[in-house]
Amino acid sequence: MDKKQTNAEEKEKRQKKYVLLLILLLLLITLLTSCTTIWALFFRDTGPALAPDYAPQEMEQHAETIPDDDGEKLDAPEGGSSVSLTYSNKVTIDLSDKVASLYFANPGKSNQDMVIQISIQDTVIIQSGTLVPGQQVKLLNLLEGAEKQLSPGGYEGKFVVLYYDQTSGEKAMVNTEIPITINVVG
Repeated sequence: MDKKQTNAEEKEKRQKKYVLLLILLLLLITLLTSCTTIWALFFRDTGPALAPDYAPQEMEQHAETIPDDDGEKLDAPEGGSSVSLTYSNKVTIDLSDKVASLYFANPGKSNQDMVIQISIQDTVIIQSGTLVPGQQVKLLNLLEGAEKQLSPGGYEGKFVVLYYDQTSGEKAMVNTEIPITINVVG
C-alpha cells in the first residue's frame, strides 16, 4: 500500500506543478499582450499621415513670392478649379539641420491654395503650411522626430499635393502624387 500511496502522492504533486506552471505561463502571456496593446495605443509613432479637411491657418514660413509671376489665372469650368505646378523632382534632406532643400511653386495662374507633403514609404516626413498662388518654396522643415526615421542615403519618395479652395478653405476632392528622388545627408 505504501508504494501505491507514494505513487499517487507523486502523481498529485506533478499535476499541481503542471497546473502552477500553466497558470504562470498564462499570466506571462497576458502581461505581454497587455504591454503590447498599451505600446500600440499610446507610444507608437504613426506620423501625421492624415490630410486636414481645411487648409492650415498658418502660411508656409519659408514661402516667397515667385519672381516675374504675372498672376494671370487659368480658365476654370464653372464650379471647378484649375492649378499649375512647377517643381523639381530632386529633394535633399539635411539631418543635422532638419530641413529639406527642394523647389516647388504654386504659380499665380492657379486658383487653389496648396499644402505639400513629402512621404517615404507612405510615411509623411514633411508637411508645409499653406502656399497661395504666386508663392514658391525652396526649404521645408522636417516634421518633429522624422530625422530619427532616416539615415543617410538615397530614397524613392513622393510629393503629395493637397488642394484647398481659396474662399472656403475646404479640401478639394483630388490630390496629386509626384514621384521624387530624395538624397539624405548627415
